[in-house]
Order: sequence, then C-alpha cells, then structure tokens
Amino acid sequence: MVHGMSLKDVSADAPWQLPSRRSLFRALGVGAAVLGTAGCAQEPLKRSSSPNSLSSSASPSEDARRRSSRKKWVHVGDSFTRLSHLVPACAAMTGFQHMDASIPADNSLTATIRTGSDPLRARVDGDKIPAEGSVEILDFDPAGFRMLEGWEYKVEIHGVRGVMILQPPTKKTLFTREREGEAVDATGRVDILMDPGHEQGIGTEGFHHNYSVVFALGRNDIDLGEPVDDLVKNIRTMIEKHPADELRYVVTEIPAWQDEKNGTPEREELDAWNGRLKQEFGDAFIEPFRWLIDHREKSFALAGQEMTDEDRAAGDEGVIPVSLTLGDRGHLSEAGGKACAAGVVEELKRLNLVR
Repeated sequence: MVHGMSLKDVSADAPWQLPSRRSLFRALGVGAAVLGTAGCAQEPLKRSSSPNSLSSSASPSEDARRRSSRKKWVHVGDSFTRLSHLVPACAAMTGFQHMDASIPADNSLTATIRTGSDPLRARVDGDKIPAEGSVEILDFDPAGFRMLEGWEYKVEIHGVRGVMILQPPTKKTLFTREREGEAVDATGRVDILMDPGHEQGIGTEGFHHNYSVVFALGRNDIDLGEPVDDLVKNIRTMIEKHPADELRYVVTEIPAWQDEKNGTPEREELDAWNGRLKQEFGDAFIEPFRWLIDHREKSFALAGQEMTDEDRAAGDEGVIPVSLTLGDRGHLSEAGGKACAAGVVEELKRLNLVR
C-alpha cells in the first residue's frame, strides 16, 4: 500500500491539521494565490442556464439544482489559502461552514479537474490494473494537470476505486487499489474519475453538496507562464459545472509576492491580470489583500502583531507587511491569514453574502 497524506476538508467544526510547513515548501516549487468568482451587488451570481452534473455516479438533490448554500462555502485555492489557515478563520468570523479545497502549487487547470469540472485521462502502465497493489499512471491528458508530492487523490479508473499519489522521491504517479479484486484491462488512454464518492474536500465534495465558492487561484498560473485567458476560462468552467442554477461565488485578487512592489514590471503584469479578473467578474471580484494593506492597523490588531517600520514601508509599496508572512516570498502566516480572512468577510458583506 502506498502511504501518503490524505487530503481532508476544513470546516468550522473540524479544522484540518497541516503537515510541517517545511515539508510542504519542499513540495511547492512555485507560488500560489487567491481568487474567487463573481456576481452582482444585491443578488450576485445568477445564472441563466443549468450546468451539467458533476459525474454520472450520483446526482445532486433538487435543492442543489437551484441555489447554492449561503451558510456553506468551499475555498478552491492554493498555498496562500492552505498555509495561512485562512479558511477556519473565515468560519470563526462568520459562524458558517467553510471547507478548505486548497492544494499548494495548484494551477487553475488542476483545480478544474479535481472539482470534477473537466475530464482527466492517462495511460496505465502495462495496460492493466493489477488484482492488488499499485500500478504507475503515465502521460496525463491534459499535460498541465499537477499533483502535490505525497498527497492522496481519491479516484476511479475503469470501475476500480483507489488513490493516486505522486510518490516521493521517485516522482512516479502510482494508483493503488482500494481493495483486492480481479485484474482489469486498461488499454490506451483511460478516463480518471476524480473523487467518485464525493468525500474529499479537495475533490468534488463541496460542489456536489451545494457549497458556495471562493475561487482563490491564479498565482501559480502567472508563475508558470500560463495565459490569463486560461485562468478566466477555467474559473468559468467551474462556475458552469457547479450543480446549482444560481451559484453564490466570489473571485479574489491574485496577491503580490514581496518583490512585486508598486512600479515594478512584475507588478504591472500582476495588476493587468487582476484588472482582467475585475473586468470579467465585476462586483464579485474581491480584494482581501488590498483590504489587509489598506487597513493595516486593524489587520495587525486582528493578527495580534506589532507593526514595524518595515511593515509600514511594505504596505506603502503595495505588498503584504513582512510580519504577516512566513518570511519567504510572501505567503501569509497564520496571523496574516486572520487579517486576510477579515478582508474576505468584509467583501462578502459588501455583496450581501454575509450579514
């Protein structure tokens, strides 16, 4: 059996315990971000047509086909969300259920696939799933699908359920059966159904169970050199494939790294991406990082930190104050996550999504 880290959800009742930050950072490689998706001022996020269901294995309830829950939110994001514990902070501030569907190093394409909104195919080594044990999975389609090393992803391949894991240190992706059975032929590229039981927070659970959505993606798309058009397309795909006819959702700004200060070429690119998101998603484009910076005194009070001159200077230059980061390129610390969560909640109040 392959041993790995199970990916669980974060809620107000059962916060997810991270592994050591050091082990996560070894796996990251590139940055992360915070996004969401949009709507309009009084009753944002109304859609005119019904999307397709997430999978053929189960269909959502009639309620799920109408409007997503006001009191249940899933955060689809990356390391800016996961490492900061921003999600349980949002739960504490709102009294609502907030699930963490964030995976460090994720790009928006991968998020679209793991939420069941886009298909994934691959080859099985030897064209056969063995009766027991593991087999290597090769040549993902689309090739941009990413997995975080050591973490388990629940999947189904040719009717066989199990977990996929990017195995350290070999960097091979292995599929391990849930239970023994007969060997199964799997010739050519085969479909991989993500989270068939709708039981993983990082998978289809939030969408299938009618959660509203905070899309917190984009940082890795920029850092990987992917086009902003793909980010917009992937967010829109997740909106359309969510089972609710009327989806409450927000799209958050992409945060700046510490070296992306105002006036730098890198910041100009970031501002252009955020401008595009604001243009595409309107009022539902939210700016919790700007709120954190613009309300520094309140942010530091929430974080329980004292603001230094360096922190003030960082805010003046448009980046997260250093004392609210992990001391790396700019990931939020847990204290910074509390301050940023306040920004998320304030923006949800602006949209009448939280009272």
